[in-house]
Amino acid sequence: MHSKDNEIAKQARASIDAIAHALDSEYPTDSDFPHQRWQAVASTGIFRHAANVQSKRNAILSTINALERLGEICKDSGLTFSVATHLASTITALEKFGSPELKARCMDELVAGQLIGAHAISEPNAGSDALSMTTTAREDGDDFVINGHKAFVTNGSVADMIVVYAKTSSAATADCVSAFLVEARSPGVHLGLTMEKVGLSSSPLCELTFENCRVPKENMIGRRGAGFFVLSHVMQREILYSFIISVGEMQRRLKRCVRYANSRRQFGSSIGSFQSVANKVADMKIRYELSRQWLYHIAERMIANQDVTSEVAIAKVFVSENALATSIDALHIHGGYGYIASNGLGTEVCNALAGPIYSGTNEIQRGRISAMVGITQGKAKPTPDSRNSEVVRLESHMVPKMDDERTHSELLDFLNEDVLTFVSAALGDEPLDERETAVKLYYAVRDKIAYEVFDTDISNVGLRASHIVKDRRGFCLHKALLYAAVCRSQGLACRLVASRVTNHIATPELQNLVGGDVFLHWYNEVKVEGVWLQVSPVFNKLLCKLYSIEPLEFDGYRSAIYQPFNNGLAMSYLGNPVVFANPRYADLIDLVNNHHPGMIAPDGRLPQAKSSGVTL
Repeated sequence: MHSKDNEIAKQARASIDAIAHALDSEYPTDSDFPHQRWQAVASTGIFRHAANVQSKRNAILSTINALERLGEICKDSGLTFSVATHLASTITALEKFGSPELKARCMDELVAGQLIGAHAISEPNAGSDALSMTTTAREDGDDFVINGHKAFVTNGSVADMIVVYAKTSSAATADCVSAFLVEARSPGVHLGLTMEKVGLSSSPLCELTFENCRVPKENMIGRRGAGFFVLSHVMQREILYSFIISVGEMQRRLKRCVRYANSRRQFGSSIGSFQSVANKVADMKIRYELSRQWLYHIAERMIANQDVTSEVAIAKVFVSENALATSIDALHIHGGYGYIASNGLGTEVCNALAGPIYSGTNEIQRGRISAMVGITQGKAKPTPDSRNSEVVRLESHMVPKMDDERTHSELLDFLNEDVLTFVSAALGDEPLDERETAVKLYYAVRDKIAYEVFDTDISNVGLRASHIVKDRRGFCLHKALLYAAVCRSQGLACRLVASRVTNHIATPELQNLVGGDVFLHWYNEVKVEGVWLQVSPVFNKLLCKLYSIEPLEFDGYRSAIYQPFNNGLAMSYLGNPVVFANPRYADLIDLVNNHHPGMIAPDGRLPQAKSSGVTL
């Protein structure tokens, strides 16, 4: 905990306490959107603090402390859910990915609560399977023309600005969707009727239809094809914001149940003295504390720019189910009185029922968690080149039947004289075993090839080992290809691996080049004495010193993939890696274009950096 954290939390909670009088102390009895209470919440500055670009720590901690307190004192869970949706759907998306011009047009009114935000993702036939969405955005001059039908749009009927996710490509790949900021009153936007729900009654939910809705190109949020990247970031914040509110509600229930268990008497004793009741209260306390600690743990990792994919999925399942369980326990502890509608405990159960459904169902989250611990999610469809490119699940590798890792190929042309000369100089004349050979070649590649991204050649020629060793520069893809080639020259099985990462030392120029802060990182797996070891020959010693990074050390006994930073962080690896047993140029470039479309110039080179800074 930092020295100012307590003060941030104190101020955030005090801002909510200051409007307690404006928040109706009773449970809502109708489904009308509470505009006055919305403005009261906005007056605390909660929306503005969330968009604090000067201090990420202050922004996140201030927001979640305020939301937790709001959940505790405000019984209108529909209002608080709309607040979380506004924060995540629009403010978070614009703050992180919006252009300066787009922010200048809209952000002030959004953070003041004068404009209400929403996002349109799900469709009648595409809920959890977002890739199946049919809403399209067709480029036409200076505009995109959106057509489609969206369902379950929270805040939809009261929203002024809607972040719409639509397909800008017919390909069924991750880069087929883009995000757009659409004014709700634009021609071609048609609001459906507000849906009556089981709970969260004051948070309006409706369908939207887009019929030739023209949206200026400058309203695109992020780059073209980055819709799922934007959505992933937004959903992580939505889960954090929505369920820290649930934690506040759990605290309120716990306090209410303690008071009731101590005051309600049966058989001459308070019902709290009965073990069955006391156990329920104890379980409520356990669920509350663990849920709260886990969400604040996620917040710390977000502040540190660490990957929270698994942690957020766990939080979604754990906190939503705990919130539902505590709402049921609270009703049961109050017995017959708990079942009386005016007491509001039944309303809290109905509100909590939504938790396991929204922001990605718990069934989807459990599937994501199991995949990230190595459980294979179904069988991949075989392709003619399946032996050359294999999807692996974390540490569970699918080793090809043929020993392709020792062969010569177009890119791994280790028989080239320049490559063999490089290997000879690296290894010297002394006899070496497999382990010693792999280690020496690792250091040779790591420190002799300058790490440069901009203006590097990734054409068919530029990615050949012979060209890389002659040019002596390139980024992680070049180094990984050269390491695979030099290992194979010595009979060592070595393959190429690609994984998505969050790179904490990326410059703005590099982020602009790849369209965000998630990169494809290339590394190797080398087989030493029958064991596959992960190897990441990326940064040389000069760059390590420049960026205060600890140099990777590979002793041949352990993985050398995780690049440690001076503040204790490491490069965060996301999702499942792709392994190339015998890499072909077309396969590699297809993967690059899939994740970073438009990065490669027609001549096969990366563009020059737009600043005179370092090349990383």
